[in-house]
Amino acid sequence: MPSYETTRRHRWTGAELERAKVHRTALVSGAPEQVHAVLTGLAATHGVDELIVNTLTADPADRQRSYELLAEAFALPAARREAAVPAVG
Repeated sequence: MPSYETTRRHRWTGAELERAKVHRTALVSGAPEQVHAVLTGLAATHGVDELIVNTLTADPADRQRSYELLAEAFALPAARREAAVPAVG
């Protein structure tokens, strides 16, 4: 994953902008409550009871915090949180 600085300096080509526009609908972002609502809706729409989440960030601490916020938003008990939140680094 490129660093934040590298990403900010990148100048997108027309093809990259078009690809990003198409794939934007597959990304979920927002406050924990918003993400919870979207992910719960996706799971219901697709009839699944389990989701796999990949947080796209270069900073391991940011990724870890993202997973912790998700665990809290989904009200996972502490024991399940430890299992659900991968150690990153």
